[in-house]
Amino acid sequence: MPADFKAVMSDLTSMAETFHDQARAYRELRPSVTPPVADGGDGGLDSAVKEVAHLISALHLGFADRLDDHGDLVAKSRDSFRRHDIDVHGLFEDLMVGDG
Repeated sequence: MPADFKAVMSDLTSMAETFHDQARAYRELRPSVTPPVADGGDGGLDSAVKEVAHLISALHLGFADRLDDHGDLVAKSRDSFRRHDIDVHGLFEDLMVGDG
């Protein structure tokens, strides 16, 4: 593999790891963004506040899942590049066998 191609591969590896690390860190923030719901004294209000809190929590986890998905896609792209590069080198070597 050419040196500049290896740099791109390492960048893609780093990017995939960063997406996964940040998704994990974002999930760990969940208790901070979903504190216990206080009693407002009104059943309707309490129910509405509780639903909004659940929505915020679901959006928070959904965003963390998206970060993980992006990390998976970057890793898949990196692996695809690696397979493609191996295929191109193999083809070149096959073509050059007779030129010794």
